[in-house]
Amino acid sequence: MNRNLILWASILAGPIVWLISFQANFALVPWACIFQAKLTLYLVSVFALLACAASGWVAWREWRALGTELDFEGSGELPRSRMMALSGVVLSTGFFLVVLAQAIPEVILRDCQ
Repeated sequence: MNRNLILWASILAGPIVWLISFQANFALVPWACIFQAKLTLYLVSVFALLACAASGWVAWREWRALGTELDFEGSGELPRSRMMALSGVVLSTGFFLVVLAQAIPEVILRDCQ
């Protein structure tokens, strides 16, 4: 697969996964309240966490393949690709934590609270 596509996907996956999980949980809360079942909310959160982790792993693998030097001063494809890969790792990790923080109330609060 094209390396640029992989790098862009690893950068954009975390925010997109968070947005989809946030909207899905928002849409499913009335259903979970009516049926007193939060399993679907848990599944959305688990899927989002796995997707963020997978995106971060792909970005980390690309960063390791490109070299782990933090020299972003030069121009060209290699420094740009390294920066994109490292950005993918950071963004995926950050949005993993956001999705995890978003899932905490699902675990702590009762249905319809």
